[in-house]
Amino acid sequence: MSPPVEPPVDPLAGPRFALRGRVVTMNGRHDVIDDGVVYINQGVIDQVGPAGAEPPAGHEQTAVTRSGGTIYPGLIELHNHLPYNVLPLWQVPENYPNRSEWGGAQNPDYRRLVTGPMRVLGEDAALMPAVVRYVEAKALVNGTTTSQGIALFSNTGARRMYRGVVRNVEATDDPALPEAATRIADVEAANAEKFLARLNQGRRLLLHLAEGRDTDSRNHFLALNFRDEEWAITENLIGIHCAGLLAEDFPVLAAHGGSMVWSPLSNLLLYGRTADIAAARGAGVLLALGSDWSVSGSKGLLGELKAARLASEAAGGVFTDRDLVDMATRNPAVMLRWEAALGSLRAGARADVIVVSQAGGDAYTTLIDARDSDLSLVVIAGNARYGTRALMDDLAPVTELETGVRGLPAGRALHLRQASADPVVGALTLAEAARRLTQALADLPGTADRARAAPAVARAAGPQWRLALDEIEPTGAELRPRLPVLRAGRAVPSGPVIGGADAELEEGPLALPALRLDGLTATKDATYRRTLGGEMNLPPGFAAALEELLT
Repeated sequence: MSPPVEPPVDPLAGPRFALRGRVVTMNGRHDVIDDGVVYINQGVIDQVGPAGAEPPAGHEQTAVTRSGGTIYPGLIELHNHLPYNVLPLWQVPENYPNRSEWGGAQNPDYRRLVTGPMRVLGEDAALMPAVVRYVEAKALVNGTTTSQGIALFSNTGARRMYRGVVRNVEATDDPALPEAATRIADVEAANAEKFLARLNQGRRLLLHLAEGRDTDSRNHFLALNFRDEEWAITENLIGIHCAGLLAEDFPVLAAHGGSMVWSPLSNLLLYGRTADIAAARGAGVLLALGSDWSVSGSKGLLGELKAARLASEAAGGVFTDRDLVDMATRNPAVMLRWEAALGSLRAGARADVIVVSQAGGDAYTTLIDARDSDLSLVVIAGNARYGTRALMDDLAPVTELETGVRGLPAGRALHLRQASADPVVGALTLAEAARRLTQALADLPGTADRARAAPAVARAAGPQWRLALDEIEPTGAELRPRLPVLRAGRAVPSGPVIGGADAELEEGPLALPALRLDGLTATKDATYRRTLGGEMNLPPGFAAALEELLT
């Protein structure tokens, strides 16, 4: 018997409404309607057109809500390690050559500040749901409507993806939104033929590639050339970071159909440099943006757009503001094969929409210049999820709104209730999630002691879920290829062994420090901005320029 088919994570069941404002369609012509209306019903856009046009059938009596700003498609993020976004920005202590030098058990500072705390939070029955609620809401209030997912393991050996408010590229259960993968089996990561066979299965793979600035980083890419001129690259490979590639590598990536996710702030913080974006553009590589994680990155795509503009300017003005907005809307939709359903505002597309309060000047510059306090509405699948109290009162059930959450801009409301809420979170409010996490992180040593002293949960009690944290422990799945490089006819390892340097080792109890819960938004988080200003690897003036854009 076939297993039951899960319903779509985001069912087409939202209310009927219309939004008026400047409409930035991000369609193939990049049409901008200075005074337009977006008509929405059942989670789908019915019509986009000038304010004076006749409404579509069924909307004759639909009240038009004035947004007071500029309307864009929801922001699509193709790289994030969401569970870690409760942790504060790391004051990076040195300039690292590659990912293996700063991550994993060989770096005590990383274990103490990142993996150790996440183990404590991710395995606690009360704290794990708080992590899930907090990081999803954090993505939402920074304009992200689609991101990578949160994986869960249970004590019964089951694994599944969290089903929440923000769309998940790895779990949609919707044929119009084919699911991507962000992990591959160890054997596929280490064997070139098996890796290529996996790519040829037709599913997009979002994998870390060439993470760093040295030869070892580039070798992870060169290892894809596993036999003469044969490359384990197809249109299904979406390489994350690619900071170690040389200019001559990008034409190879493009010629074989590969694309790339760019995380400039994280790259600069860790390595003092980012990908050669001029070479990538010159080769025609399709790019999207990812904010990576709060440990060494932006709070969300609104912040990463600003970092990307600064990095582009430093490289000689590689991208226009329109190009950058493409990287958070159209481009990722194309890369995922979602362009018929998301990434632009047009009839028939899914109703994922954001609004910023300004409506003057260049339409694309307006979005990149927007602070998180300028974000006035976020709609996912036709449901208003976050925005000003005035707009949310019009578009969401007033009795289900959450207001007054510390760390949000004034006058904002959240709508996190779902008819088919994931049981991991259920009715947990953002305020309660933040309270639990703030208390646990402030007393992290005590939280860890209590966790060690707690009796193990018996299997008879039913499934008990915990976070499946990337790279903390070997799970049989990899986030990057580990193929050997061909050297003089023989294979030479291109990076750490599977389950080795990246895997957290058991070394006994760890003395954990008290930590601060990372703030939801940059404008309300002075500590984040202060830490950013002290980062040693950022180019001169970069931190000050970014802080000015953020606040």
